[in-house]
Amino acid sequence: MRQIQLYKVLISVILFSLAFSKHVKPNGKEELYKLSGISNNSTRSYYKLDNNGLSYSNFKKYVKNGENAVFKIISRSQIAPNSNSKKSFGYKLIIKKGKKTIFSKELKYNKRASNVSSSKQKGFYFTEAGFWIEELKITDKTKIILKPLNGSSDAFIRLVVEQSKERKTKDSKKIKTLNRNKSFSIKFDNNDNKVYKSRNWIMIDNKYGEKFKIEGPATIRVFSRYMIDNNADKNIDSYVMKFYEDEKWVSEFDVNIVRSVKNAKIVNKGFDDYDLSKFKSFYYNVPSGTHYYTVKIPMASEDNKFIFKVEEYEIK
Repeated sequence: MRQIQLYKVLISVILFSLAFSKHVKPNGKEELYKLSGISNNSTRSYYKLDNNGLSYSNFKKYVKNGENAVFKIISRSQIAPNSNSKKSFGYKLIIKKGKKTIFSKELKYNKRASNVSSSKQKGFYFTEAGFWIEELKITDKTKIILKPLNGSSDAFIRLVVEQSKERKTKDSKKIKTLNRNKSFSIKFDNNDNKVYKSRNWIMIDNKYGEKFKIEGPATIRVFSRYMIDNNADKNIDSYVMKFYEDEKWVSEFDVNIVRSVKNAKIVNKGFDDYDLSKFKSFYYNVPSGTHYYTVKIPMASEDNKFIFKVEEYEIK
């Protein structure tokens, strides 16, 4: 029941926000399908995912460089009219920053028929939509690539983008690591000259990483900070945080270390000689079911110098 209610809320939020989104065209001359039956008398542009795939770049036409943007990938497949069965389809999503792959995941859907159709393909309808959401910081090097899966039915893709907005988190749910590591609290100054606390930070074991379990569907945000040793001759300038789902690599993030301008420090005893860096975070969409996630920062020389926490979005 929880998953059904959550799915309905997510779909409602997505459909409402689509009215304020901008449609992104793929690079090159791709096969366009105008789909009707989605919204009153208007049509929506979808592109067929052929063997060459679809690629998207030059996002500064839609969002300024340096700003965060939310990308929504909406996918459907063709299905016979009046079909009572579901249609399976999918694609592989790859996100690149220059030549480096920062995200890679196979996305699969199993959807029923809908009333959506296209004059270009008479006699066929399209399935209900599958959705995937990613939040990215836009640069000149950002590129989104979609590739077909082996043996998958044809997929038709619509990509939309909108500016990122502040989101509320679910404070009542504490997400713990599987090995039940001790949690830390940090304090920091805010713009109103008051001191605030943030709880449930975990020290990362650099050799094995830290694992946690999430029940999907859900959307989570993963934060990390570096502990700056004020007595050390030199601290590192950057690190790489790797993220795994069910033991499979999903993404990694390059983080430049910048000292917190809000005087962030660990509250617990024994950490008086450490300041904290600004936090780095990313969002992730958890699919339905039980999934296990791992956060790793593979730097043996900097063991016990990183903390992280996980928050889940509040969905009412």
